[in-house]
Amino acid sequence: MRWILAFATFLILGCSATADAQDPDVRFSLEMITHNRQTLRLADMVKGRSTDSFVTGLAAKLKVDERTEIDVMSTWLQMWNMPPPKGTTYQMPGSVTTADYTALQSRSGPEFDKMWLTTLSRHLTTGVMIAQVAVATGDHPPTGDLARRIVREQRENIAEIGQHIS
Repeated sequence: MRWILAFATFLILGCSATADAQDPDVRFSLEMITHNRQTLRLADMVKGRSTDSFVTGLAAKLKVDERTEIDVMSTWLQMWNMPPPKGTTYQMPGSVTTADYTALQSRSGPEFDKMWLTTLSRHLTTGVMIAQVAVATGDHPPTGDLARRIVREQRENIAEIGQHIS
């Protein structure tokens, strides 16, 4: 909750210029919104397929976190006069594919849990890569702060997933 208040403050500071899609901060928001939508789609698949408390808890947490991040980044894009991306299609190594979603739809129980966690871990690793680029190349302080938080939290999630799978 604390970071939401911090972001609200950051939204007021330094976010009113027009930018283009190649600007590192704009690019981060465009890519991460699409990435987060893929995460939400994965999280929505858990209901009715898993009873594992780790899986259901992580899916619930991701739904809240990812929606909040989408709202923040969408606000930045509006302030930069950039339309938000449409859909969930983003092709980068580690992105969730149609084949991934299809394979998950036909599974449930422990088989679903392992496949879902493996897919999510790969997907979160892609999110870390997107955020690292923003940290290294962006100049909008709130974007850098969000990107650093995403790197930290997604690495923590990846480590917890690894422990749960093994």
